[in-house]
Parts: sequence; structure tokens; C-alpha cells
Amino acid sequence: MAESATSASTTTGKNESPAEAFTRFLENLPLGGRNGLIIAIIATVIALTSVIWFITRPSYKVLFSSLPEAEAGRVVEQLNKMNVPYQLGLGGTSIEVPADRVYDLRLEMATQGLPKKGTGLGFEVFDQGNLVGMTDFMQRTNYQRALQGELARTIESIEAVSKARVHLVMPKQSLFVTEERPATASVVMELVHPLNPKQAEGIVHLVAAAVEGLDESQVTLLDHKGNLVAGGRGVSTDGRLAADESMDMQKQVEKSLENRAQAMLDKIIGINASGISRSIVRITADLDLSRVERQEEIFNPDGQVARSEQFTNESSKGEFGVSGAPGVRPNDANDRSGSGASGSNQSRNVERETINYEISKKVEKTVLPVGTIKRLSIAVLVDAKMEKPEQGDGPMQYVKRTDDEMNALKKIVEQAVGFRNDRGDTIEVSETPFAPLVSSEEEGVPFWKSPAFWMQVGLVAIILLILFIVLRPMVQKLLENELTADTSGVPAAVAELEEQLLAEGIGTLPTEQPIRMRVPDRNIKLTSQMITEHVEDAREIIRSWLALDT
Repeated sequence: MAESATSASTTTGKNESPAEAFTRFLENLPLGGRNGLIIAIIATVIALTSVIWFITRPSYKVLFSSLPEAEAGRVVEQLNKMNVPYQLGLGGTSIEVPADRVYDLRLEMATQGLPKKGTGLGFEVFDQGNLVGMTDFMQRTNYQRALQGELARTIESIEAVSKARVHLVMPKQSLFVTEERPATASVVMELVHPLNPKQAEGIVHLVAAAVEGLDESQVTLLDHKGNLVAGGRGVSTDGRLAADESMDMQKQVEKSLENRAQAMLDKIIGINASGISRSIVRITADLDLSRVERQEEIFNPDGQVARSEQFTNESSKGEFGVSGAPGVRPNDANDRSGSGASGSNQSRNVERETINYEISKKVEKTVLPVGTIKRLSIAVLVDAKMEKPEQGDGPMQYVKRTDDEMNALKKIVEQAVGFRNDRGDTIEVSETPFAPLVSSEEEGVPFWKSPAFWMQVGLVAIILLILFIVLRPMVQKLLENELTADTSGVPAAVAELEEQLLAEGIGTLPTEQPIRMRVPDRNIKLTSQMITEHVEDAREIIRSWLALDT
């Protein structure tokens, strides 16, 4: 009878479909394994779908990037007319199309005049309309607009500049010098990354060279956040540097001189075990921030050179009468009435010589550099020497340097920074023991008084509180679910075994109450789980037990 039941069960297992077998397999699994299998199946499906989508999706490449919104809209409109799929990126400023059509579409867009490089109008403004009826004011206004647009396009061609806008104030011509107004320019840029000083200086030169009468000091550069990039400083109206640039120059000069002296002292005095220098150098520089142009004309009287020479010789010979004023008789007693003045044979010779000398002249024009040093104030502090005592093996002791050693250090610093007495430079070199670097532990401060310790304690307490409030209920719920899953199938399996045993005439299972009194709960749970997972084996074992009892 047992053999027929076994064969029936085997026959049923052979005749069931794959779907039924899979369903029975799932039913036999515990709840934890069933959930894990479902999650694995879902993850596999998602992974396969993602891989298939990634392999089969079209590859896109950038058609145009860093486009103004207006130009991006025109390009997208043209792509829609051509039924070309596209993707927008970087906030709509970048357009991507299928990779196999990038170059064809670029040529097609170029034939349509898209995208237009730069913003605003350029000199093509003069190609529009009739210029015959334009007034002088309109022509000058269009020229200014065109120049602003061309400068903006040129600035946008720089790699670090995304967008640019140029504002020009053209010079005002006047018959009077006092009424002339200089040209000025302002440039606002949207930057991809910050400009370095050379790039900013190049843009200033570009704008100044493109506008007639525009000086570089009248050009101002701003970024899209309103920060001053260049201009607004430089040389002021009185020929002095602006305050911000003068402070930067003074700091640079002082830092450079300090580094020179510090490097020399570090080679001589050295550094301590912590890598800190055993000397300190501080320099205050008084700079001349005026821009001075000097022109001298020097004349040398000893260096006369004849530049031109003119010689004139006049000679004449004949009678030269003595005559007076017309209509007036001469007061001559020998004069006879009715007769003219008597003449005499005379000769005359006149010589004239003119020599123009050029005195040698030397013209010297000197432009003094801005930021020359007028005076230096130098302070040097050196650590005292550490030497072992002459007797015994005691601790190291501080020993002062001799006057010759201090003077040698002073001379080294003077030579390193370019010390000059004629400028009124001053220097002071002092020696004193430096305070040792002592940690908080060496100072005897308990670790629980350290702020860092309490910060760590607070962080750990917060983490534990989160674990207790959030994770504890979750863990309890998971444990309850597993316990329910482990014991849910036991009564059904036991009832099924009892029915089969009664049908075979073997008997019933013993009551569980006496068994529970003798067997720990943990063993009961493990046994129930084994019976649920291996029903056939459990049935055979119970049959063997019942056979032994009979």
C-alpha cells in the first residue's frame, strides 16, 4: 500500500507541467528564499532590458554646443522640418543628433546660415536698406552698433568666453581741447571658466585697438556674475595706481623679499623636527606708486657745428654825385645856380658773411617704473642655538650667538633683499628661544575635556539613536515574518501525514503536548522546517518509527 502511494506520487510528479512544477517549487520554498528568488528574477529582467536598450539605442553626438537660446531655437526648428531626431543638453545650449548624420547635418545647416556666430549685428547692418537717405546721426549710430557686434563676436571666439556684450561710448570731437570727451568701453562676458590675467589683458588690448581714441585704461571687463575682471583700476587720473592694485603690488614685493631672506636663513640656521623654520623674516616695503615720465634736453656749447654759411661781395665804380633831398637846394656856398651837383670818380666794395651755427643737443626721455622701492624696514627673529652642556649628559640648553655671528646673519639678509643705506633702509636682527610646539596631551589636558572628543561622542550617540528608533522596529518585523514563515506550513504537513497514515492503517501521530514539554522550542522549529522542505523523507522516517513501535 505504501508502494502504491509512492508510485502514485512519482507518477504525479512526472505528469505535472513545468508551470505546475515551478509553482510547487515556489510553494516548498521558505518565505525568505521565495522573496529572494523573486527579487533576483526582477533584477535579471531589468538588467537584460537595460543591456538591450543600451545596445540597440542610437548613438548621439554633439552637433552644436554653447549656442545662444535664439540660435538653438532656429537649429531645432530646422531639424524638425528635416524630421531628424535630436537631444538637448546643457540647459538647451547643446544639440545632439545621431552620430552617422553629424557631418551631413553640419553642412546642411551651414547652407542655411545656421548657427550665426556671435550675438548682435555686425557690419552686415550696412547691407540692409538704402543708405542714401540716411542722416549722419543714423550712419554713426549704425557704425557704433556694427562695431559693438563685431567686437562681441571676436571676444566670443575665445575659448573661455561663452557670450559677450560690448558697450562703446564713441569719442566726442570738438574744436576745443577742453571739451573733447575720450572714448570708453565696457564688456560683459559669460565665462566658461575664469580668465587668467594674460587673457583679460589681451581682451582689453583688443577692444582698445579696435576703437579710435580709446585708451586701455578706459576699458572695463565684467563677468556674468558682476565681478570685475579688468579695468576700474590701473592708472588713475593723477598718474598713480589704484588702491587695490597698489596693495597687491606691495604684498608681492614684500613676499618676494621675505622668501629670499628666509631661504638663506633656512640653509644656515635650519628647521626644527616639526619642519618649521627656526627663523622669521618680516619686511615692510614703502613703494613709489607714481608713474613718472621725465624728458631732458641737454645743450653742449663746446660742440658748435656750422650748419649754414653765406658770403656776399658787392663792388661798384663810377661817378657818385652829391645830392640832397629832391626839391631842396644844397647848402653849399660853391653851388652855382642852375648847375647840378658835381660828381667824382669813386669805387665801393661791400662784403657780407653770415654763418649759422648749430649747438649739439641731447634729448633724454625717461619713464620711471611704477612701484620702485623707496624704503625697506626689515625685522629678523632667529631661534637661539641648542647645545649640550659641557659637563654631564643633561638636557640640551639654549646658547646665545656671538656678536660676530649675529652680524654675519645681518649681512646675509641685507645682501638678499638689496639693503641700501642711501634710501634710509632699516634692519633689526634679534635672537630669542622659540616656544616649543606642545600638543594638548603633553600639556596635561585630559582627553575628555577636548572639544573634539565630545564632538565624536555626540556623533556616535546620534548614530545609535537613529539605529534604535529606525532599525529596531524593522528588525523586529523581519524576525516575526521569518518566524511565521517557518511555522506556517507545519500544521498542514502534519495533518497530511496523519491522513495518509490513517488511510494506510498505521495509526496517528502522538500528541504534541508531551513532546513540547520535553523538547526545546528551537529544536521544534528546526524539525518543522526540515519536515516542510523534505516531506517524503519525513514520511518514510515516521513510518519506520511506527513500524518499530508495533
